[in-house]
Order: sequence, then structure tokens, then C-alpha cells
Amino acid sequence: MSRITALAAIALITVLGITGCGTKERDELRTKVTALEQQLAQSTSEASKMQAELTGLRGQLQTAQEGQAQAQSQIESLTRDLEQTLTELNQVKADLAAAKKKKK
Repeated sequence: MSRITALAAIALITVLGITGCGTKERDELRTKVTALEQQLAQSTSEASKMQAELTGLRGQLQTAQEGQAQAQSQIESLTRDLEQTLTELNQVKADLAAAKKKKK
């Protein structure tokens, strides 16, 4: 944005300087102003494209964060299920060991 402001300031100074110059200098300044206006238009266009790209990237980031939250929730759920299964497995092993002792 500061580049756009600088270009606009240069164009303004150039236009103001035209009034005290000769024809040749005036033509040169007009050429410079035209070039600066083209640069300004190009910079504005690039800024618009970058803004659109930024908006798209923000959307992708939000989608990724939502996916991450969902994955974290699944991890927590699966961890609880695994802990419960391990507890049950240990209980079955203990019951099996007790049953073997009774048989002896």
C-alpha cells in the first residue's frame, strides 16, 4: 500500500511541476506520469489478486483447523476405547489365571 501512495505522490508532484516547465519538459513529465499511472494500476491489480489469494488461503486454513479438531476428537475417543479394551483384557487375563489356579 505504501508503494501505491508513493507512486500517487510522485504523480501529483510531477503534475504540479508541469505548470512551470517548457513543452519538452512537459512532454517528458507527461510520459513519466503515464508510466507511473500504469505502475499504479498494475500494483492495484496485483494487490487485488493477492487479497483474493489471501482470502482463499484463510478459507483453507479454517478448513484444515476444523479437520484437525475433528481428528483430535477422534484420537481422544479411540484412546478412551483402547484404555477400556486394555482394562477388559487385563480382567480376562486375571480371570483366566484364577480359573487355572482353581483347576490345579
